[in-house]
Parts: sequence; C-alpha cells; structure tokens
Amino acid sequence: MSQVTPNPMDVVLDLIHPSEEAKVAIEARSPPPSDADSETWSSAGDAPRVQRRKILAVVSHIHPDGMHEHGCVFVFSEKPPRVQSIPGPFLVEHAFPVVAGFAISMSQPRRATMDLSSPPPGGSFAINQPRTELTVTIDPGQDSPFTPITLQTNDIPGLRRVLDECKRLKEAASAEREGEYDFEPFGWVAPYIADDVLPPLLSPIPPDLRRIRKPVHTRLSVASAGLPGDDMADVEAIREDWMRRKVEEDLFARSEKAKLRIRIGTFNVNGKMPSQDLSAWVRGQMERPGSTFIPPLKEISPLSIGEVQKDPLEERMEALDLHPASDDANAIAADASSTHSTAAETVTSATVSVGTASMNTAVSDAGADVSEGPNDPDMLVLGFQELDLSAEALLYSTKTVREDAWCMAVFAGLGEKAALYEKLVSKQLVGMLLVIITKKRLRACFSEIRTCSVGAGIMGMLGNKGATAARIQFTPMPSAPSAADYEGRPVTLTFVNAHLAAFDEMFEKRNADFHDLSKRLLFDSGIVADESVPGSGNGYGPATVQLRVYDTDALFWLVDLNYRIMLQDADIRTLLASEDLQEENIKTLRRFDQLAFARRSKKAFDDFEELPIAHPPSYRFAGGVLTDSLGYDLKRKPAWTDRILHMASSAILVKQLDYASHPTITMSDHRPVSAAFEVQVPEMAIQEYEEYVERLWRDVSSLEYLEERPRVRVTPATIDFGRVSYKRAVTRRLSIENIGKVPCAFRFVPHTPTAEPLPCWLRISAMTGLVMPGENAELSLSVLVDDTIASQLNMGATHLEETLVLHTALGRDHFVAVTGDYERTCFATSISWLVRLPGPVRELNSPNEILSEDRGVNAPREIMRLVNWLMSQATDVPDLFLVRGEDELVHKIRECLDTGAEFDLDESEGKAKVALAVADTLAQLLDSLVEPVVPTALHGRCADMSSRDEAFELLDQLPVVNVNVWISLTAFLHFLGQQEAYIDKVERLVAFFTPILFRDDLGSSVPVSVVGKRNFLRYFIGQ
Repeated sequence: MSQVTPNPMDVVLDLIHPSEEAKVAIEARSPPPSDADSETWSSAGDAPRVQRRKILAVVSHIHPDGMHEHGCVFVFSEKPPRVQSIPGPFLVEHAFPVVAGFAISMSQPRRATMDLSSPPPGGSFAINQPRTELTVTIDPGQDSPFTPITLQTNDIPGLRRVLDECKRLKEAASAEREGEYDFEPFGWVAPYIADDVLPPLLSPIPPDLRRIRKPVHTRLSVASAGLPGDDMADVEAIREDWMRRKVEEDLFARSEKAKLRIRIGTFNVNGKMPSQDLSAWVRGQMERPGSTFIPPLKEISPLSIGEVQKDPLEERMEALDLHPASDDANAIAADASSTHSTAAETVTSATVSVGTASMNTAVSDAGADVSEGPNDPDMLVLGFQELDLSAEALLYSTKTVREDAWCMAVFAGLGEKAALYEKLVSKQLVGMLLVIITKKRLRACFSEIRTCSVGAGIMGMLGNKGATAARIQFTPMPSAPSAADYEGRPVTLTFVNAHLAAFDEMFEKRNADFHDLSKRLLFDSGIVADESVPGSGNGYGPATVQLRVYDTDALFWLVDLNYRIMLQDADIRTLLASEDLQEENIKTLRRFDQLAFARRSKKAFDDFEELPIAHPPSYRFAGGVLTDSLGYDLKRKPAWTDRILHMASSAILVKQLDYASHPTITMSDHRPVSAAFEVQVPEMAIQEYEEYVERLWRDVSSLEYLEERPRVRVTPATIDFGRVSYKRAVTRRLSIENIGKVPCAFRFVPHTPTAEPLPCWLRISAMTGLVMPGENAELSLSVLVDDTIASQLNMGATHLEETLVLHTALGRDHFVAVTGDYERTCFATSISWLVRLPGPVRELNSPNEILSEDRGVNAPREIMRLVNWLMSQATDVPDLFLVRGEDELVHKIRECLDTGAEFDLDESEGKAKVALAVADTLAQLLDSLVEPVVPTALHGRCADMSSRDEAFELLDQLPVVNVNVWISLTAFLHFLGQQEAYIDKVERLVAFFTPILFRDDLGSSVPVSVVGKRNFLRYFIGQ
C-alpha cells in the first residue's frame, strides 16, 4: 500500500508550536540545479535521484498582550534519510522574519510557459503540458544576516495568499514604533532555528549514568527567593528529566518486558591454567567436590623457540569431545595471533575497536536433545585477572593459549548446555581477560560490539593492573508477532573487568585508579564528532565521538579491586572462625570493608550498588602449613577483594538475584565470585519510541523562548502537619496547577543562596517538575523524624515552622507556609541530658527547664524502667534482643516512656510478644543515644583489657551515670545468660550489644578491635 503524502498545511501544523498560527502553506522546490547534490538524494546504487520536497509557509505569532502580531516565512525541507540527528521527517531550512526590510516577489520563467496556440485539426490541447510555474524570490533585507533565496511553485492561488499575508504582516511591522514594547518580537522563532534541535532522549548516546542518577535539583544553578539563577539552563535540565519520567511512566510502564538473565563472574587465577571443574561458578549449580580436577594444560610461551607442539586446546577438546566443526576450528586457529575475538563478523552492524581483542564462534553445534532450563543464563560475562604472571607477558603477548584454555574450561563447565552457547566477544590485556558468552538463539539481539582496555600498573601504564571493557547493544526480540520491518529499541550494556593496586596501605591508590580508569576507558562510537571538519589525511578519517563507560543504560564492574578489611588480622580470623556467629560476624566485617568505607566517604564507587555480601572473604588462600584453620594464608589478611557492582538507569530494571563465592574451586589463592542478574528491558519499536518523544519535545522545546510568563496556582498556601512524633511519618499533599497557556518548570529554592531549600525535618516527593497547561502536579510532603533530626529537635523549640519558596522558571516565586508541633522524646538524646530531666520528657516546655547536674538522678528513668520490667517480667522469655519486636508495640512503649504513663500493655496478645517489644525498645533507646554508653575515647583502652579485674577498674573512668547504666544492663544480661534458654546464646548477646554499647566509628580508617570490645563486655555478662 502506497503511503499517503500529507498536504503542506498538515505538515506545518505538526511542526509548529501551539502558540503559533499557520496562515498559509504551499508546495515548493528549488530551482533546477547547480546544487543537485544537496537538494536530492538517492536511496542506493544507480537509483534515480529524488527531489527533496519543500514547503513554503507563513506563520504568525500573537504576543500574550494581544496587541502585537509578528510573522515569519519558513521553508521546511524534507529530511534526507541519512540525517539521523534531527527528529521528524522535515527540518527548518530557512526562517525569515517579516520586518520592514523584508521583500518577497514572484516571476514567471520562460521555460515554464504553456503552449496556448490552436490545436491541430481534429485535435485538442495536450493534457500533459507543463503546469504554469512561478519563481519566488525572498529577500530578508539588508540588515538581515541571511541571504536571499529562490524557490519555484505551481500553486498560484496559494502563492497569492503567501504574498497577501506577507504584505499584511510587513505593514504591521512597519507601523510599530521603536520602544513600543519591552520584549524580543521574534524570540519565538529561535527554537525553530536552534542548532541543538535533537531532543536529548533521541541521542544515539545514552546519558552519563552518574549525572542522571543524581537528583535534578542538585544539578541546577544556585538560586534563592527573589534571586533566580540561570533559569534557561535550569529549564533544560528539568525538561529533560520530565521527558524521561514521562517516557518511563507512560510508555515503558505499559510495554511488555524482555528479561535478560546475566550471570557475571570474576576470578583471579593467579597465573594458573584451568585444572578444576568450573560448573559451580559458570552455572551456579550445587558445588561439586573440590577434588574434581581437570588435568592442567601445558603452558606455551609466546617467546619460546623450538619444535612445533600440538595445540593444547586441540588436545583438550578432543578429550572432552567438544571439538568445534572444522570451519570453527580454522577460525580459532586464524585468531591465534590476536587477543580480541567476537562473533561480530556475522552481523554487519557490529563494529569492534582495533586492538587486542578476539572473535570466534561457538564450541559446538546445538544438539537436538539439549533443552533450555528456566534458570539458564542468557549471557555469561566472566572476568579473569592474573591470567599470565610471566615477565614476558608484560612486554609481549599476542598468543591466546591461556584465553583459549580458560574459554574451553568455561564451556566444559557448562556441560551439555555448552551446545546452546557461543562466545560473543573477548578482550585481553596481559593478565586481564573479559569474555562474554551468549545463547546462540539470541546472537541476533546483540550488535554494536565494542571493546577497549587501559593499563594502570607499573608507571601507570603496564597491563599487570588496569581494565578491559566491552560495550554491547541489546535489542530484545518482540514477544508478540510483529511486522517484517519491525526495528526494536536497543539498550546498551557495558562490562568492565578491572584489577587494582594490592596491599592494605594502597587504599588511596585504589581509589585513584578507579577514577583514572573511569576517565581513560573509552570506546570509539564511530560517530563523527564534527562533520564540518575533514579527516587529517594520511589514511585517518575525521575525529569520532569517544564513549565513556558511564554512557550506557547499565554498567557492571566485575573486578579484583584489592580492597581489604580495616580490622587487625587476628580480629578477622577470630570472627571468621566462629561457626555459631558466622552470619553476625560477616555483617560486622562488612562494616569495616575498605570498599564500603570508600563508598560511604564518596571516594570511589559511591554511585554503584552491591548486594550485601554473605559469603566469607574470597582472598587469600594457600596450601601447606602456613594457613589457618579455614585455609587462609597466614601472611595476608583475608579480604573481599573480588567484587561485582552495578549501576543502571531508570529506563531498565536490574535485579540482582544472588551473590556468592565458590570455595570448592581451589586452584588459585582467590576463590571465584559470581552474581546472577535479571535485566528487564521494555519491548518497543524504535519508531514508536521516537514518535512519542517527538510529541513531548514539540510541546516543551520552546520553554526558554516563550514570551508569556508561566502561571500556576499553588494550594494550599498553608500546610499544618499537626503533631509530629519520633519515627512516625506524617504526610500532606501540595497541588501545583498550571492555569496559564504555556508549560511551567518549577523548583524549590532556599531563602538565601547559602541555605537549604527545605528544613531538615521535611521531605518532598519532587523538588523539581514541569506542569503542562491545564494539568496539575500533586506533590507529597512528609515529616519523618529519625535519630539525627530528633537529636536536634529535642534541644530546641517544639513548634516547627518554615516557609517554602516555589520558584517557577522565567516566572515568579510562590510561598507555602509549613507548620507542625514536635513531640519531644527520650530517644536520640544523651544519658547526661536524660538524668537531668525534671520529669517525663514530653512535659518539658523548654530546654531551659533542664536541671543542674547536681540535681540530676543517678540513671535515666526510662532505661531503668525497661531494665526493671524485663528483669521482673521476662527472664523466662526466649530470644530477648535476638528477635525484633512489633513496631506498633514498640511505639506504645516509647509513648509511655515519653509521657511517664504506666506500661499499658495488653498481655492477651502474648507475653512473649510484649517482652520482645520491651527488649527491642531498650536496644533502640541505647542505640539512639548521641554518645554511646561507653564514651568513644575509652574504646581503645577497653579493648586492651586482658582480665576481669582490669575491666572493672576501668569503669571508674566512665561518668557515674554511664556506670550505673552499664552495671544495671550487664547485671540483667548476666542473669539472663544463666537461664536455661540462654546458656548457648551468651555469645550472640555479646555480639548484639557490643556495637550498641561501643558504637563503631565507621569514619575512622584505624578502627578499634571488635574482638577486644567483645571481650570487655564478656567480662561482665559471661559465666
């Protein structure tokens, strides 16, 4: 079926903004060529060149004051197929404002005249004679930077209307007096002729993940009440974020989702060749015995000289009956001189970077009896480090013997499933190898395969340390039948295999290496950076855009980061050796992990996500006598050096399903680590996506140039949160209604440039946004007082009051008064403050009512009430402190503490349930204290105590009120530990209370011994 050509007016109406009016539009074309190359295109080969369609239109714009109308003559030109940087089928070729000096005229070329002589006898006029053709000349005027142009048209009536409209608009422009208005009369034309006409969401390059994951308001200009910042730049950021959210909420949300199962692994092989079954690592199946060995492959040095030896890969494949077909074998042999491999030769759209990467195909053809399982990964991404430790490898390494050996071991680990897979791409840099394996049936879904690598080792260059990376586009297959010309919207996946500096003291070097690799890992996009700049000659083409690893939809790092644990060696081994407290001790060790510290302090990987580690450290193991009971090398502290982290945009959903090490694979001093992911990608035709984005863009692309100011109604003007309590969320709604005629971008700004836009106790669901005319944005405002906020509010006035400033970009500020009444709590205070309360904290009208130190009580009433209740009511209840209490019961108990009311606990709910809630309340109260029961300055001395007597003597160094709390609590715990239900749970109680009574300083790079602090507590509650 032939496609219907839209008439000129429909085309123009689809291109202009709602604030403009199309007066007339006619078909036009360029005069016959001298410029045929630029005015025509050919689809392929020797096909005839096609004249580009042009439309001549007169468009007017009436200023919001209703008194000034201005016009512009546009020439819209059909976009050549090869132009992808501009959305839509037409582009603005010329825009001529109709001003006093503007002129338009027409003439009739001789060659276009019609033969009107008498027809031959018995004949008639020929119906195929050329139609009358007129030439149109447009002169923008002497003061214009534009040059005159000439067009031709057959639409004589339409051209008359063009001339009439231009005459009318020119007379109106000439009649205007200088200084009659204070606005730019043709500012509305700017969006049509702006250089950057491509909506950001249609860029072929995904946005930097680090940028789009940061809240929009943190990326805006500095502004405050009455002092707007750079509204033009702010509009761009808010608009892009709004468009992105609309696409995700309206388009992606209703689309089907393709699920891509990815299994990622990292393994530092310590220079070893494969000698064990890798199925546990590559398939995630039940661990096999560690004695399942594969005979090691004979090493071949690329520098060795001697007789030609049989390829060990051939020997192993014959032994396992996994030999590829002859064509594949030849391909592998041909690739032996390169260390970059992929299967991309079979897909014309796939491109690869020049360098040390390799490409080949599957190990074997799929057997008819091999079926896919529901948990089989669609993609395997494996990173190897220290593949080759030889000195010669640092200087010269082009052979792929080790890569081939490990790839073959991976396929062997897949077992019968290996027939379903093929290698997609690999990239090696000395000892670092990144291999990507995919299911054969999905091969057509992957394209634009690119790789790169950089060294960060000796002198910051050699490849004993550094990274290899691969960038791949994945286009999901549609789940439903689709048209033959269906083209899906792809997403980009990027994988980085890195190896950073070793040793404990190289923490800052590792952080620096991470940032260095993030900058230097670049992929060649193939997109010309500046089409106006020709190539440099000598065989080099024009410069191309370089892609960073963060220019992607999802980024995965599978790495040997070499981050260590910041505790003493003896502490680490002691905690790991405890079988009864393995889960608790793993959590304790995680708090002192260097990578966790780097992320908390935002020194490295702070934007990444990692599933909490539940497996023991994967490094460093050894054989022989110099090991501990767990097999760790006595010369190196155990550490989680091998990690898998990820980051993704909100356009796709990445779920991490597991995270584990594999202790049965013992051939190296590291244990391999794996993680399973499910990536959900919207199934969508790229045409549907682009059309939706173009519609959004058409509505909001001219925000910066609109003459009419945005108008909104903000309701209510006052929001009262009523009573605000500790850890009890209170929510209210705020409505922003656009009552104007233009889209409105808004943001909350502070009162002064150095202040924060919101008080510490208030949260808003959206700090920025965009509202279309006639639409309404509903925001959620909530107050949730946590420990940090409560510690501030407890010491100040209880009436909360703030005025929020809502700034509309290019418009005015609106103000919203927010009030509430905070109810003080005994939580998030200090022991010294609690003992000086004259009564229940809720009765305190002002902090000035606090008693002097000499009038305070011996211990906080609230803590003593809880301890006494537990001692008298709950010593026979199992699992106190070890099982959490119900939140509502904890809240009731907290209210009783704050108001001084008697515990009104309905034991009909169950004595055990109430007791667990009371115990949980006590633990939360102690944990919320601004200063722990044992002051931080004494933690080191406590950890050094070697006997019970020394520990009791050290108590004299604590404040008296702290000592009283310590003695009361530990006496109860000691008594509890003597009960039958707790005889085997004392160590769990010690592990539970140590970080509460001795709060860890997670900001310190030299933490106090955890084992020492536990020993100190054990002197008081142990047997």
